[in-house]
Amino acid sequence: MREFVFVVGWRGSVYRSWCATECPGALCVENVDFATTGSLRSLVLGCAVVPGRKVVVVESDLLFEQRAPDCLLNAATENTVLLSDFTDSRDEVWAYAQADDPTRLRFLTKKKSMIEGGPVGELVGLSLFSETLVGQLGVAARDLPATAHYEDGLNAVSSALPVSLLRVPGLVWCEIDDPQHLARARASVWPRVVDAEARYDRTPAC
Repeated sequence: MREFVFVVGWRGSVYRSWCATECPGALCVENVDFATTGSLRSLVLGCAVVPGRKVVVVESDLLFEQRAPDCLLNAATENTVLLSDFTDSRDEVWAYAQADDPTRLRFLTKKKSMIEGGPVGELVGLSLFSETLVGQLGVAARDLPATAHYEDGLNAVSSALPVSLLRVPGLVWCEIDDPQHLARARASVWPRVVDAEARYDRTPAC
């Protein structure tokens, strides 16, 4: 990858400052309505400055081992969302598969559904989207509420455009939303990431 786009809003100057020294050439795109819009708006804004590309979407509040992006970039299909085992983090986004295909997305939700078979994995927050899927998400965003997240966009388009589910067993990762998440990351997840990195030979077990 040679192009990096950061969509910034709250405390955007922190990202701009970091990019200036650590990721020169990165584009910082501002979502001025960050306080009243969801992540789908930010995704559409970010993709608009790199038209015609497939994109790797990375949520900004994640900690993960190197195996996560390696598995995603080696995915068999362009439209793929990365899943893990269940982390019991108390803020999970569950992935449900099509009834006739356990590797194809049906919908994503934070509410456990009573659908037979249950969720097939937990959304990590790293995804690979084709130019076509990016375009369809932009179309869906016009009809969805401004507060919609990109998961809502995927739910809106997945019936017409196949999106693959790639579950990586034993993946070490976490999301950091609040002080409790941060404490868990420091005490439990980060040591496991360090251990996983030390043993990783760049041959991802996906």
